[in-house]
Amino acid sequence: MKKLLAIFAAVTALSAQANETLTVAASAVPHAEILEFVKPTLAKEGVDLNIKVFNDYIQPNVQVSQNRMDANFF
Repeated sequence: MKKLLAIFAAVTALSAQANETLTVAASAVPHAEILEFVKPTLAKEGVDLNIKVFNDYIQPNVQVSQNRMDANFF
């Protein structure tokens, strides 16, 4: 739940800026599904959410540390 709140806070901060893109690395179930659920709401706020699904818990951290993703959610 804390991770979800952190992502929501980050997205809310981005929503103040117009047409931002947020790329999130996520595990398939349930995290990518949750992000897909909020994607239309974020689009209304001007945030284009790109979700990249990973099957492990190492690569999302690597992607974020190398600035290839904005956040991870798993």
